[in-house]
Parts: sequence; C-alpha cells; structure tokens
Amino acid sequence: MTTTKQKDDFKKTMNKQIDNLKSEIDDLEKKSKTASKDVQKKYQEQLKNARAAEKKLEKKMDELGKASEDTWDKIKDESEHAWKALTSSVNYFKSQFK
Repeated sequence: MTTTKQKDDFKKTMNKQIDNLKSEIDDLEKKSKTASKDVQKKYQEQLKNARAAEKKLEKKMDELGKASEDTWDKIKDESEHAWKALTSSVNYFKSQFK
C-alpha cells in the first residue's frame, strides 16, 4: 500500500523531471531553428514527437493526481512508461545535434 507521502514524493520528483525535460526540449527547439532548411524539417518531426510524448506524460500525471488507491499503482506504472518514452524521444533528438 502506497502512503500519501510516497505518492506526493513521487509526483514531486516526476514533476521536477518533467520540467527539466521540457526545458531541454525548448533548448533543442531553439537550436533547431539555426539549422539549414532541410535539417529543420527533420528536427521539426522529432520536436513534434517529443511534444506528443510530453503531452502524454502530462495527461498521465493529471490522472495520477486523481487516482484512487485502487488505480494508483497502475497509473504510476503508466506514468513511468510515459516518462521513459519522453526521455528516449528527447535523447534521440539531442543525439541529432552531435
């Protein structure tokens, strides 16, 4: 059984990590604007994917905030999965700048 403190700590940690990734995405978006037109098109697709993953994670975090005791663990797992997807998307996007 997950305590209220554990839930609050998880949400706080996830929100901080989400904010950090959002900042990275914003930075990548700025960098992509300095690229050539052909490269910008490629970056825009990756940016679109990153933003979609970001929105999915935000939706899961909203659900998590409203989760009952019965659904908490399931939604927590889904949130962690969405977090990993967003992290992968951002890491792939960053790798394109190397």
